[in-house]
Amino acid sequence: MEIQKKAWGFADEDVLPVRMLQVCARIGGQVLGARFQDGRVIGFVNAFPGYREGQVYLHSHMMGVLPEFQNLGVGRRLKWEQRREALTRGIRLIEWTFDPLEFRNARLNIELLGVICRKYLVNTYGITSSPLHGGLPTDRLVAEWHLDSPRVRSRSEQIFPGEDPSPTVTAVDLPIYFGNLKSEDPTSALQIQLEFRERMMTLLSQGLSVVRFELDRVGRRARYHLCSRVTDLAMP
Repeated sequence: MEIQKKAWGFADEDVLPVRMLQVCARIGGQVLGARFQDGRVIGFVNAFPGYREGQVYLHSHMMGVLPEFQNLGVGRRLKWEQRREALTRGIRLIEWTFDPLEFRNARLNIELLGVICRKYLVNTYGITSSPLHGGLPTDRLVAEWHLDSPRVRSRSEQIFPGEDPSPTVTAVDLPIYFGNLKSEDPTSALQIQLEFRERMMTLLSQGLSVVRFELDRVGRRARYHLCSRVTDLAMP
């Protein structure tokens, strides 16, 4: 609970209670922690079991790292441990949602872990107390992590293809400084979010998938690349 409050700035009403984490662990989900040298838990990830279209999968609900330990690869190591544990039980898919306006998360999920995205959810959690959300609707992309696919296996072995085998059909851009807009110009931030929402939902409804994320620091743009067919991913 301390990690949730410090990582996201949540008020008490938005914190996932300990009893829910206990239930999660008992019913086939996951509650995994990252421990520092002094034995203190500095980060965690949890997932609930899910069942859809005859397939058992995990829905990864929350991952957080204490602020003083962020940007050190703790979150990435938690995710790879999450994959390892799931595979030992024969689980081949983990899903979660993430804020497409948080570019650090987008890079981790799409580029470093190898997720794809085929769904966009509007205002998933409502307006929350977290300052990270800036009072904006909590729109989310759904990350699909196909754990045993060539796409993910190559990243687990730190082998990144020089050129994505899934050719880009189109791309959707956002200003790289969007994070500052949430506090400095919330009206403009909301307008950009709504335009991004409309564009992304239109493309995903046409059967395209998000397969690559790029930070163009020269052009000061963040860019989501979409393709019509993911060639290195075994999926329905």
